[in-house]
Amino acid sequence: MKDTNNDGNDPKTQILVKPIKVSDKDDEQILTYQPNIGLSSDVRSPIVEILNTSLANEAVLSQKTRSIHWNRSGTGFLEVHILLESQYKQLNDILDKIAERTKMLGGIALGTFQEFLEHAQIKNLPEKIPDVLHLLADHESVIRSLREKIRKCSEEYEDEGTAELLVGVMSLHEKMAWMLRSYIETKSITA
Repeated sequence: MKDTNNDGNDPKTQILVKPIKVSDKDDEQILTYQPNIGLSSDVRSPIVEILNTSLANEAVLSQKTRSIHWNRSGTGFLEVHILLESQYKQLNDILDKIAERTKMLGGIALGTFQEFLEHAQIKNLPEKIPDVLHLLADHESVIRSLREKIRKCSEEYEDEGTAELLVGVMSLHEKMAWMLRSYIETKSITA
């Protein structure tokens, strides 16, 4: 293990493993290592913030989707029940991928409902069960937000790995929004 003070971006002096934090937890020392992946900590830190905001949005949206899935009744119940079950499963996969990317960059992924609510750009209205139209609006809001985050990751931070992940997430949201829009349009025509 080399132990130099460079940030690992100079190929001539690459650091194999560099400890960045030691903490005591239950009388046990925990050593955390800085990733040496061609992105300095100054770049990784704002990307981790982007990922955690995205993670929070996905968690809130997943819970809103489940709320409609669980509480919907009446006309179109079965169709929307099946559609939303598929979507919250996709959102769970997205959550996992974003949290894993956060850890790959040396960050700590948000993990509590309180943290999700504090960091999410979309809002949860606990006193009201959301409807499909509000869910569609949330997906579209997430899509617009992701476009800006993708641009930042790619152009400002030159992190193509995170940009590529977010492009895939955006594509899934575009498809989910299309499905919800199609469901709403069908219901409007037959109503």
